[in-house]
Amino acid sequence: MKKKKVVLAIFTLQGNGAERFALTLAKGINNAGHEAHIVYFKDIIDLPIPDGVKTHFFNYQKFRGIPKFMRQSIAAKAFDRFVRHQIGEPNLVLSNLYPVDFILSRSQLPNVHFVIHNTTSLEYGQRLTKAFKKQLGKVYLAKPCVAVSQGVEADFKDIFGADSRVQTIYNPIDVDAVRHAASEFIPDLPQPYLVNVGKFKQQKRHDVLIHAYAQAQLDLPLVLVGTGELMADNQRLCQELGVSDKVHFLGFQNNPYPFIQHAQAMVVSSDFEGFSIAILEALALNTPVLSTDCPSGPSEILDKNFLVPVGNIDKLASKMSEISSCDKIYNPALSRKFKVQTAVDEYLSLGDCSAQS
Repeated sequence: MKKKKVVLAIFTLQGNGAERFALTLAKGINNAGHEAHIVYFKDIIDLPIPDGVKTHFFNYQKFRGIPKFMRQSIAAKAFDRFVRHQIGEPNLVLSNLYPVDFILSRSQLPNVHFVIHNTTSLEYGQRLTKAFKKQLGKVYLAKPCVAVSQGVEADFKDIFGADSRVQTIYNPIDVDAVRHAASEFIPDLPQPYLVNVGKFKQQKRHDVLIHAYAQAQLDLPLVLVGTGELMADNQRLCQELGVSDKVHFLGFQNNPYPFIQHAQAMVVSSDFEGFSIAILEALALNTPVLSTDCPSGPSEILDKNFLVPVGNIDKLASKMSEISSCDKIYNPALSRKFKVQTAVDEYLSLGDCSAQS
């Protein structure tokens, strides 16, 4: 087998879904006998780097002073030189998230693909005007794309039409690594409890979750793992609803998996998701998941009995009560299509991913 060289470009290595994806896939590529490199644009690393995964800091900040209409081309040429000098000629380049996609749309490296991590129409919402859609099209029609779920792919095609070059490869999960990390400690929390893992931002709708939790009048604590700009707002909401003594805000956790494994269930309350790796992580740890039936992802993973309408506090409260009182909760088996070996094979088959000698 000839070794393939893969570059995964991302803005930072903070503790979010796209960043976890990049690290998981990079480790899987290395384990398959190939060579993965992560290039990050801003020097922030919150997540542990798997053994053997090489990281490279491309200092994008020095290009910030260049006018945007010139910056794209100049930074792309600099990125190409950086990769060729630090890593060599790659077989595949996977770009993650808009700030990086914007630059790499002008890259001349071979076999560049954009990974679309979110439901584009909902991510941009009212900002997705005709003019802005045209601006996005100049980026996302410049290279072939990979959607992390079928819902993301369908939404992408709705926006960009017949010129779209997009296919679905599901976000992968490294089951063994997740289970190993989950065994590192037992959380110092009253058990059983419900858990939610996610950044405090509008998309995740922690306010809906907290309202439903308060309405359900549960004895089980609610554990919230994550940080973000809306964290303080949700802490105040807990005080207003009289549940602050039962809701635990744990902030960012470098290893969230023990908190997931020891939970009665995970609850996802998002208005939309690209896919939700957190759901797969819970299933890998045999933790049941209750989720909003949001676009996109959850309905491609979970049984309909564990889905509730988006924003419906009454239904979410009712299901939370139900799942909290069950001793045995059905938990679907994790399909092979979500495992890292499958994703590695599918990514390495993209385009003309020719082998290096």
